[in-house]
Amino acid sequence: MLQQSVSRKRIGSNNWKKAQKRVAKLHEYVANCRKDWHRKLSHQICNNTGMVFAEDLNLVGLSRGILGKHCLDAGFGQFFNILEQTCFKRGVYFQKVDSRKTSQICPNCGVETGKKELSERTHACSNCGYTTDRDVAAAQVVLVRGLAAVGHTVKMLAVSGAAL
Repeated sequence: MLQQSVSRKRIGSNNWKKAQKRVAKLHEYVANCRKDWHRKLSHQICNNTGMVFAEDLNLVGLSRGILGKHCLDAGFGQFFNILEQTCFKRGVYFQKVDSRKTSQICPNCGVETGKKELSERTHACSNCGYTTDRDVAAAQVVLVRGLAAVGHTVKMLAVSGAAL
């Protein structure tokens, strides 16, 4: 609405300048709210944890996709930077891990289960029979990769879903 009112004003007029200031103020407010949320969330993630692993996402490629506007609006890049800084300040280990095929690999046995449609919300391995939510399975794969990168020997996940 505010940007629409700017476009209706004569460029360079005093009313145009006032409308521009209102738009700038709104954008600043939204940016500050987003940054505040990112800081609060990063502190919540760092509470009671020793290590944080995140997928090393191709943010430029994500921003060009169908949901590009939403990815840019969420500010993933800014969030990862704030999370990394918060982890550093609080003494929590932070590392980005390879993001390839995290939702296509079974976290229990390590076998590639193949590509899934976005509507398919469960991970079911035909090799070992492990079944869990798709997002949980991807997070477990990220955890296994992160622990392996740190140098921990990683046993396969138990039926309960916790790393041993």
